[in-house]
Amino acid sequence: MQLYVYARQLQGEKKQDEAIVIFRSNAKKFPEFWTSHLGMARVYSAQGDFDNAVKELKSSMNGAPDANKTTLETYAKKLQAKEDINK
Repeated sequence: MQLYVYARQLQGEKKQDEAIVIFRSNAKKFPEFWTSHLGMARVYSAQGDFDNAVKELKSSMNGAPDANKTTLETYAKKLQAKEDINK
């Protein structure tokens, strides 16, 4: 979770490339965590690959706590509308 938060911080600082490296590394190291899939959804979204972003987001939703699912559903709608969830 800490790596995800750090990568989001980098995105906020307009350091997208650095954030993508961390999201990808996190997904390789911790593929069972829902935040790893959310991070990869953010990577694909940033690259305009909305189909893969939706797939990763759905994987994220499967493991996410109920308290986070409403936010993830909002992201899913944005991705389906071809909107970047990083903005």
